[in-house]
Amino acid sequence: MIWFKNAIIYQLNNDTLLNKDTIEKAIKSNPFTPCGNLDTIKMGWVSPYNDNNQNDFIIDMQGHLLLRIKKESKILPAPVIKQALLEKIDKQEQALSRKLTKNEKATLKDEVMIDLMPRAFSKYNHYWLWIDTHNKRIIIDCSSFKQAEDILAILRKQLGALALTPLSIDTPLEQVMTTWVKEKLNFAPFLLGDQAELKDPLEGNGIISCKNQDITSDEMLIHFDSGKWITKIKIIDERGVNFSICNDYTFKKIKFDSSVLDENADFCIDEYDKKLEADFFIMANVLSKTIEDIKNTLISIL
Repeated sequence: MIWFKNAIIYQLNNDTLLNKDTIEKAIKSNPFTPCGNLDTIKMGWVSPYNDNNQNDFIIDMQGHLLLRIKKESKILPAPVIKQALLEKIDKQEQALSRKLTKNEKATLKDEVMIDLMPRAFSKYNHYWLWIDTHNKRIIIDCSSFKQAEDILAILRKQLGALALTPLSIDTPLEQVMTTWVKEKLNFAPFLLGDQAELKDPLEGNGIISCKNQDITSDEMLIHFDSGKWITKIKIIDERGVNFSICNDYTFKKIKFDSSVLDENADFCIDEYDKKLEADFFIMANVLSKTIEDIKNTLISIL
């Protein structure tokens, strides 16, 4: 499904990635190839439509570009590695009539990994990357900056320097979100949801997680008075989407209302490609407005 569940957002600082031909040339030069016998991870671009399409690597819907990357990870269960290593160590120690050193054991572990890798299981993941040329942003559907940076590294490999920075505002987001809740501010079309996480910025521990809670209640104010700040909060956009925004400006648990999801419900089952394009266009338009407007809202608070 094309509907993003997470969003890690980067702001482009030049027009490098606003040219479709430049992007297409870059990703076609680095398509996905499966892991070889000794590879542990492989990443590369595949068509948004399906893995077997070798021609269409970009969906372009009026300046919203959609790319998809595939990742193969070789999985070796830890007990299997441990058992094989113990057997190899035991055999070597018997042959040498002595205990092996730490460095010798490390060398044997490398040998075990090489021996086992051809028989490892493969785990496959796909990640969506959306380039919003109107707002000059890249939005990646993944849950961590590490994964996002791994994906961007594939683009950098062909494009060279990639001038972008994570979306942010000048004031710490914890302070902004706390003020929003504490002062019970109103910013249509956004509503405060019923979930939040709070943390003491000085103590550095003791996270309080609230669910199904009126986060503007007196009970919450007690936490604020004790010095805790909001580090994550659920926001409802009345235009058809809700999400949790974190203090690192990532969007998590994105959910679109049925009124948005059902707009293209009349497509036939054999019109997958057309429905994918139509769904992406709707999602991009809804979410791009949300991202831009929530940024302006947060800036206006302090």
